[in-house]
Parts: sequence; structure tokens; C-alpha cells
Amino acid sequence: MLKLMLTQMLALAIFSTGAVGDQNLKERKISVITNFSEADPAAQILVKQFVDTLNNDKPKDTFIKYEYYWSNGNVESARRYAKNIASNQPDLIFAATTPVVRALLQETKTIPIIFATVADPVGSGFVANFAAPGKNVTGFVNSEGGIAGKWVQYLKELIPGMTCVSMMYNPATAPYYKYYVSPFEEASRSLNVTATLSPVATEKDIEDTIEGLSTKRCGLILMNDSFNYVHRRIIASTSEKYGIPVAAYNKATAQDEALVAYGPEEADAYKKAAGYAKKIIDGAEVGNLPVQLNTHFYLSINIRKAKKLGIEIPASFLSRVDEEIE
Repeated sequence: MLKLMLTQMLALAIFSTGAVGDQNLKERKISVITNFSEADPAAQILVKQFVDTLNNDKPKDTFIKYEYYWSNGNVESARRYAKNIASNQPDLIFAATTPVVRALLQETKTIPIIFATVADPVGSGFVANFAAPGKNVTGFVNSEGGIAGKWVQYLKELIPGMTCVSMMYNPATAPYYKYYVSPFEEASRSLNVTATLSPVATEKDIEDTIEGLSTKRCGLILMNDSFNYVHRRIIASTSEKYGIPVAAYNKATAQDEALVAYGPEEADAYKKAAGYAKKIIDGAEVGNLPVQLNTHFYLSINIRKAKKLGIEIPASFLSRVDEEIE
């Protein structure tokens, strides 16, 4: 029911751009593609932030026709959709997550692409630099790699006796994983915590990884990875089954599987991406729009998870939390 309501809301936002039959309106085609699941209400809300913001700020003589693609954490689906989008020749593409941007750039060097929920666009070869991207792509970066050190720090602060921690990611959907590994390992060493990496590719890999960590009483960190995001509920149920404390990067993860989450307010990036879309519709060159980092970060703690794990949250920690989830 919630999915149906969100889909109807999204459709209403689309068709409120103007009457299709009005001959005075200029039509602009925008393809929206993410590596999230269409059935995920949290992902739907993020996309709606982009659509609503653009609809509210678009030129008055413009009708925007949207096409939506959800590759559900699957790299092959992202590649297939990228080919379809390129052949349809939209005026603009809004792409969320690294795998879909990578797939799109293999198909087009001319269609303007604006991204959000992307890590290390320079290291991934998407742009030349932040100030002057120089190609047909620009957008908004989740965070710098150093945030991985914060994930370790917060987990250790909540569980002082933790002696080992592993970071989980799918190399296919997080080809940028090295961006986070060094800060993760450095922070772990400084806190006398043994650090390991847990690459996964299937739900069984997730279950086996978490079960293996339980025998060592390790903590788990979820890399900023669309695979982890799409599969966050299986991570939630398995980590609860084995009593594994989880640190992650996203507000939705704190509501599901994470004990603690620290990361950017992703809705901000989606709204700002709509502002870039407006500039491009008005004639701006995408390669001249600088890549920007998210600037609004938050710290969330899941009180229910803490109680299940028998963790008493220090008052000094709670005083810094932006959101307590019961």
C-alpha cells in the first residue's frame, strides 16, 4: 500500500508539470535511473525530492516528461538500462549511484548527466576534477573517504570492548571501495581494533559473513554501497539473529539494520541536483558546473537495537546525536 501511495505521489508530481496538450509548452525529456529498488519507499522518496524540486522551479513554458529506471542493485540491469536511455536520447539524465553513472558514460559522451549518491567521481574517472568536471557529467558526492574512520570510531565508542571489525561491500557495485579502505584501516589501528574486509555478492554471502563475524564477536560496518542499501533488510534480520552491532552511513539503515549511522542527508543532494537540472534546461554547460560535496551530515542511533544488544549508550554520546530511533 505504501509503495502504491508513493508511486501515485510521484505520478502526480510528474503530471503536475503542465498540460501535455498545451502547444505553447516546450517538452523536455529527463531519464531518472538509480541502482535502488522501485519497491523501496525510502528510495522513492529520494527520487521524489529531485522531481518535486525541479517541477517547482522549472521554466514556466516547459513540460517535463520523466522516464524511470530502477536497477535494483544489479550491475547488468544498470548496463541494459543505460543502453536504452542512450538510444532514447533524453535531454538530461539524473543518475543516482556509481554503477549507473559508470554504465551511462560507457554509452554516451554527449547527453548531460547529473549524479547524486556517488563516491570518488575523480578516482572513478567520471570527472577531471571537482571545480571543472569538463565532460558531460557533474553532480553531488556523498562524502569523502575519511568518513569510514568515523564509522569505526562511533562503533568503538559504543562498544569499548570491541576488538575486531569488518567492512562489508560488493566490489561490483562499489568499485570505489579503496576510497574507504585506508581510512577504515587507519582508524581501526589507532583504536587497537583488528580490521578486515568482507566482499559480498549475494544474500547468502551476507548471511555467511555475519555468521562468521559472530564467532569472533566483531562489529560490522556497511560501506556506502547501493548493494548494501538494497539488501539492508536481510542485513537487519541476520545481524539481529547473531547479535552483531552494525555501523552504517544512511538514515534508512539506522531505521533498519544499523545500531549507529553517520553520513550525509542525501535528500539535500537530490534537491541540489534538481537545481543543476534547471540550469542545464536554461542552457548551462554541464561540464562547467562544479562537482559538490554534501555538507549536511547527521548522527543517528537506534535505541531499540542498543537494547537488544545490551548496549548502554553513554550520555556524552546521546548529546551529540541528531536523531534517536526507537
